[in-house]
Amino acid sequence: MENARPADPRRRWSVDALIGFWQKPDASRARGALTEDIVGHWPRPIGLVRGVSPYVEVIATMMRLCPDFSLRVPEYATSGNFAFIRWIATGTGPDGPFEFTGCDRVQTRDGRVCENYVFCDDPFFSQVAAQLASSRR
Repeated sequence: MENARPADPRRRWSVDALIGFWQKPDASRARGALTEDIVGHWPRPIGLVRGVSPYVEVIATMMRLCPDFSLRVPEYATSGNFAFIRWIATGTGPDGPFEFTGCDRVQTRDGRVCENYVFCDDPFFSQVAAQLASSRR
C-alpha cells in the first residue's frame, strides 16, 4: 500500500497536501498534519472533538463507512495561518453513491492543523456519528 506510511511530522500542512490526502485517504497519515491539541468542530451530531486521536478516529470512521470517500477542492483561499476550502465529497455509503459539498476553515500553528471547522449539513455525518457511538460501546 503506497499510502500506508505515516506522514512526515516535519512536513508542513497545506491545501495541496489536503487535496493529496483525500485523493487516497488513509486516517493513519493524518496524524502528522495535526497538533496534539487539535480542536475539530465537526457537523452535528459529531460536534466538538479535541485531541489528535479522537480527531483521527472521526476520519477513520468515515473511511470504514465509505472506503471510496474522496474530496475535490474546486476553490480555496488562504490568509496567514488560515485556509478556507470549498470541497465536494463523493463516495458510496450505506445508502448508495453520494455527492455533497461543504467548506472547511482550517487554522494552523507551526505548520500543522490546530483547529478545523467543517461546515456541511449532509446526513452522511449523522451516519458517521452513529458509527462512532456504536464503536465506543
